[in-house]
Amino acid sequence: MTAQSQSRYHRQELIAGIGRAGQQRMRDAHALVVGCGALGCAVADILARAGIGRLTIVDRDIVEVTNLQRQSLFTERDAVEGIPKAEAAKRRICEINSQVECRGWVEHVGPDNVISYASDADIILDGLDNLHTRFLLNDAAVSLGKPYLYGGAVATRGMSMPILPGEACLRCIFSEPAHLQTGETCDTAGVLMSAVVAVSAHQALQAIKWIVGANDAIDRSLWSIETWGNRENRVSLAGAKVATCSCCAKRDFEYLSGRHEDQATVLCGRGAVQVAPRGIEGTVRRIDLAKVAIMLAPHGSFGMRGGLLVGTLRGVQSPAGNAVELTIFPDGRAIIGGSIDETFARGIYDRFIGGS
Repeated sequence: MTAQSQSRYHRQELIAGIGRAGQQRMRDAHALVVGCGALGCAVADILARAGIGRLTIVDRDIVEVTNLQRQSLFTERDAVEGIPKAEAAKRRICEINSQVECRGWVEHVGPDNVISYASDADIILDGLDNLHTRFLLNDAAVSLGKPYLYGGAVATRGMSMPILPGEACLRCIFSEPAHLQTGETCDTAGVLMSAVVAVSAHQALQAIKWIVGANDAIDRSLWSIETWGNRENRVSLAGAKVATCSCCAKRDFEYLSGRHEDQATVLCGRGAVQVAPRGIEGTVRRIDLAKVAIMLAPHGSFGMRGGLLVGTLRGVQSPAGNAVELTIFPDGRAIIGGSIDETFARGIYDRFIGGS
C-alpha cells in the first residue's frame, strides 16, 4: 500500500484484530450492497471509509426529499434532481474515498440477475425494505456459499444477524413464507435514524470481521434493539440451523427459482401496473385489508369499495408526474395507477403495502 493509504487507515490498522494484513484483506475484498436506503447508505459509507477495495451498490429507486432524514449519502440536490439512489451513492462514495472502486446499478434485483451481482462478491449486505428480496438474497448466498449480513429497521427498532456458509440461514429463523406476510414499512410506521445507525453499524462490523479473517469474533446471534425503550437483545444462533430447512438443508431455492417472484404487468389503456405476489403452489395469499387501511390512513384517502381497498397516495407522484392511485385486493394483488413503470410500481407496493 502507498504511504498515503497507510496514513489514511492507520488508526484502523492499530486494532489488534485487523493490523496491516487485515487492512490488505479489506483492500482486496468486494462487497455487494443490495438496496440503498437508510441501511444501505450507512453500510456503504462505513465500508468505504474502512477501505473496502470494491463496492457494488444496486437499487431501483430515486432520491426523494423524505429520504434525507436518514439516508446519509444523499443531498438536497439529489432529491431536487430525482437522481437514482445507486448513482447518487456511487458519486458520494467516490468523494469519500477515491481509492474504492465503486459501481452503482439502477436495477430491480430479482431471480434473473441476483447471481450475476453476487457471484463476484466476497460478501453480501442487506439494505432492503422487504422480506421477499431478503429471502432471494438468502437463497443466492446459500447457493454460492457466500456470507450474507441481514439487517432491518423500522420505527424505533431494528435487528441484524449474519448468515454464514454452513450455518443457520434466514429461512431457519424466519420460516414463514414472505408471500403470507404484510408488515410495517418505513413509509407506514416511520423510522428513526438512530435505529438505522445502530443496525447498520452492527452489520458493517460483522462484515469487516469476516473480511479481515476474524471469524471467531463475529456476533453469531440474532441481535435486536429497541432504541426508544432502551432495550437490546441477543438470541444465539448456536443450534439454530434447521435440519429440514428448505433452503440451506434441502437446497430448494424457492425464491432464486422465481416461484415467489411478484408479477408486474402493465394494464393496457389504463396507465396502471398490476403487482401480483406469487404464492407457493396450491396456496392463496390473503391479506387483512382493514389492517392495511389503518397503515395507509396517514398517507392518503382510502376506503373500502366492493370488497377492495381503494385510494390515492398523498405527496407521491409517478415518474410521469401523476397522482398515484392504489386498488388493493384481498389476495394481495394491487393495481398502481398513474404510471406504467413496472419498477416504480414494485417500489410503491413494497413501501406502502409491505411484505410482498
